[in-house]
Amino acid sequence: MSHSKLFDHAMNAAKEAVSLDRQGDYEEAFKKYMHAAETLLEFLKYNKNEKLEHIVEARMEEYIDRARYLKKKISGKTAKAYPSVNKGGSGGSGRDKIAETEDEDDVDEETKRLREMISDTIITEKPNVSWDDVAGLSRVKQALREAIVLPIIQPKIFRGARKPWTGILLFGPPGCGKTLMAKAAANECTATFYSADSASLVSKWLGESEKLIKTLFELARKTSPSLIFIDEVDSLTTTRGGSGSEGGGERRLKTQLMQEMQGMKSSNKKRILVLGATNRPWDLDPAFLRRFEKKIYIPLPDIKSREAILKIHTKGIEIDEDVDFKELARLTIGYSGSDLSLVCREAIMIPVRELDLNGVIDDGEVDIRPVRRDDFIGALEIQKPVSTPRDLKQFKEWSDEFGV
Repeated sequence: MSHSKLFDHAMNAAKEAVSLDRQGDYEEAFKKYMHAAETLLEFLKYNKNEKLEHIVEARMEEYIDRARYLKKKISGKTAKAYPSVNKGGSGGSGRDKIAETEDEDDVDEETKRLREMISDTIITEKPNVSWDDVAGLSRVKQALREAIVLPIIQPKIFRGARKPWTGILLFGPPGCGKTLMAKAAANECTATFYSADSASLVSKWLGESEKLIKTLFELARKTSPSLIFIDEVDSLTTTRGGSGSEGGGERRLKTQLMQEMQGMKSSNKKRILVLGATNRPWDLDPAFLRRFEKKIYIPLPDIKSREAILKIHTKGIEIDEDVDFKELARLTIGYSGSDLSLVCREAIMIPVRELDLNGVIDDGEVDIRPVRRDDFIGALEIQKPVSTPRDLKQFKEWSDEFGV
C-alpha cells in the first residue's frame, strides 16, 4: 500500500471510529481509533513532509487519547478525559452541541454534510488540560486569562470600551507548549474547543475548503462560548501573492478565513475566539496579523521551568540519588519542553536497554535499576535542542516588533 493510500485508509478508519463512537459501540470504536493511529504511524515511516508530520502526530495523539478514554469506559472506570457534560452542568460536549444544532436547524443536505465533515475531522471535545499541566509561563497564562477566560466567566466586566480580544496568535520555537496552552485556556473557561489544522480545512474539491471554514465558524457561534484553535496557522495564512505556486483555491481559502475572522460578532452571550499557533510568524500575511489583535510570544522554558518539566516527564520512575534536576536544568539551556521530554524518555529507557541487550528481559519478573545521572548525561549527548541561536534571535526580533 502506497503512503498516500495509508493516509486515506487511516482517515477512513477514523471516520468509522467517530461514527461508532456516536452510536455507543465503544468496543468497535476503540479498535478503529487504534487502527487509525497505527496506520498513521506506518504512514510516518514514508512521509518526507515535515509540516505534515506534525499534523499527523497531533492527529495520532488525539485518536490514542480517545481510545484510552473508551477503554476506561468499557471497563467501567471513571474517565476524566472527554467529559460528556461541562463544568456546572452547562451543556453537552462539542459533538453533542453540533448534533443538537443539526436537529434544530432547517438546513440543506450540503450543509449537513459539511457539518459532518467538521465533526469527523476536528476535535470538538473539552480538553483535559489545566494550567498546572503547563510548567512556568506565568506571564503568558495571565495574558490568556485576560483574553479568553475572564470574558467568558465574568462577561459583566467587559462593557463599553473594555472589549475582549477576538483573535490571539501564539508564536515561538517549536515544542514550547503553544498547543498545550490553548487546551488549558479552553478547559479553564469551559468553552467548546475546536482544534483545526490545514489537513482538516483543505479539500481537494473546488470551493469546498471555503465552505468548510464558513461552516466551522457558524458552528462555533451556535455552540458558544467557543475557542477555535488553528495549529500551524502559517500553512493557511502565508503572504498572498508572494509565491508563484499559489493557486486560486488557496487565495479563496485565505480570503474566506479572513472574512470570517473580520466578521466575527462576539457578545456577552455569544463568545467566539480564534487562537492561532505558529513557529513561523514572519510568514503570515500582514492582513491576518492585523486580525490577530494580540500576539503572545511563547519562549523557551527558563531554568525553573526546565527543572519542573524534567520532573514531570520522569514521574513514576525510580530516580537515583545522584540525579540533581537543578543541575540538569542548568545543562539544558536552549532546550524546549518537547526536547526535554525526549531527553527524559531516552534516559529512562537506558536501564531497560541494558537488560534487554544482556538477555535478561523475559516474561518473568524484571528488576530495573534506578535512572542515574550518567543516563541523563548520555541522553543529552544524543538529544540536541531543535532551535538554534539564529532561530531564537529571529523570534526575539519579531517579538520586539509585533508581539508582547
